Amino acid sequence: MSEVFDYLKMIADAVRTQHEMPVTWAHVVHACLGKAQELSGYRSERRLVLMQQALEKRVIDKLSGSAGLSSERLAEAAKRLEASEPDGPTSKFVHERILRWRSNARLDVPDWTVDVWINVLQDFHVSGDDFTRPGGWAQEPAPTAGAPPPAADWRKDLDALVGLGAIKRQVLELNDFLYVQRVRAARAATKGAPVEISLHQIFTGSPGTGKTSVARILGSIYREFGFLKKGHLVEVSRADLVGTVIGATEENTQRKISEAMEGVLFIDEAYSLSSAGNQDFGPRAIDVLLKMMEDHRDEFVVIVAGYPGKMEEFLSSNPGLSSRFNERLNFLDYTEDELAEIFKRLATHHGFDISHPKLTAAVMAWLEANKRATGSAFGNARAVRNLWEKMLRRQAFRLNRAGKVADAEPGLDVLLPEDIPAVT
Repeated sequence: MSEVFDYLKMIADAVRTQHEMPVTWAHVVHACLGKAQELSGYRSERRLVLMQQALEKRVIDKLSGSAGLSSERLAEAAKRLEASEPDGPTSKFVHERILRWRSNARLDVPDWTVDVWINVLQDFHVSGDDFTRPGGWAQEPAPTAGAPPPAADWRKDLDALVGLGAIKRQVLELNDFLYVQRVRAARAATKGAPVEISLHQIFTGSPGTGKTSVARILGSIYREFGFLKKGHLVEVSRADLVGTVIGATEENTQRKISEAMEGVLFIDEAYSLSSAGNQDFGPRAIDVLLKMMEDHRDEFVVIVAGYPGKMEEFLSSNPGLSSRFNERLNFLDYTEDELAEIFKRLATHHGFDISHPKLTAAVMAWLEANKRATGSAFGNARAVRNLWEKMLRRQAFRLNRAGKVADAEPGLDVLLPEDIPAVT
C-alpha cells in the first residue's frame, strides 16, 4: 500500500511543479478526464464532458482554477501506479488507469474532493471499471416508466444566471460549508460540538437582479444537504401577510409560514412590514414571524429582501430581527453588457433573429432611457423582459398590418428597431 501513497504524492508534486497551487485529487481526475476526451476510445462519450464540468462547478473553480498534467508527468506518475496493480495494467492509456484506480479505491486519504468525485460518478451512473472496459461504456439507465422526474440541478440554474459573480461565489461557499459540516457530523469520532448553522438570509438589491432565482437555488441546496425536506419556495409580499382587521395579520402570516414549512419563505420588500406607521398591522406580522422562527427553528428558512437602505431600517425596527439573520447577499444592478446578454438569451431561447445592425444599440438606448425615467425603481432583468414582451406585440402588429403573417414568412422570427416602443 505504501507504493500507492508514494504515487499519490508524485501526482501532487507533478501538478504543484507546473501550477504552483494547492492540489487535490479533483485536479488530477479533472486532468485525466481531459486526456480521455483527447485520446480514449470512448472520447465521444458525452458524460466525460459533463463529469468534467461537474468537477469544475463543485471543486476546481473554487480552488484557483483548473489544473492539467502534461503527458510526461502523467506517464512518470503512472509507473508507480502500474507497479501497485497485482494484475498489471488493463489499458494502454495512463489516464484510464488513474481514473479506474481513483474511482475504485476508497483509501483513507485526507482529501474531501474524493467524496465529491464519488458523488459525481454516482450522479452520472459511471463506475471505475468503465474507464478501462474494452467494449466501451455502459449505457445510461433508461428512465423508469412513471418515475418522478429527477430533482433540478441547482448548479445549472446558478450557472445560467447572467452576471452575479460575487453572489455565485457566496452561494458556492455556502454549499461547501454545508458539505464540510455534514462530513464532520458523520464521522464516527466527533471532535467537539456540532457547528450551529443559521440558514436565514438577507438579500439586498434593486428589483430584477435575480434575488428570487437565487432564493429558489438556496432552497435546492438546503434540500440536498437534508436541512429542508422539500426546499420549495413560497414568495410573499406585504399584501399576503398584513390584514385590515384585528387578527387577520396573525392568521395570514401563520398560513403562509405553514405553506413554507420544510421550504423557504421569501419576503420581498420586507421593510414594508415596518414602515407604514404606528397604526399599521405590519409589526404584528414580524412578531408572528419571529415566534415561528424560534418555535420551528429547523423546519423552514426565511429570506428577507429589499433595497439596502430600507432593509437596514427593517432590521432595526425589532430587536429580535438582526440576530436571526447571519448572512447577507448584496445584488448589484446589471451592467449594460449583462442587460444586453439577457436580451440576447431571451431571443435565442425563443428562436428570434436580432441580427439587425442597429437593434442592440436601440435596445440599450431604450433601457438607459427607462433607467433615467424610473430611477432607483429600474427593473434590471425585469425591465428587459417587459421590453421584450412589448417588442413582440409591436412586431405582431407590424406584420399583421403588412399582411405578412404566414407559415413561410421569414419575418415571423425577426425583430427590427421599429419594434422598440417609446419610453413611457
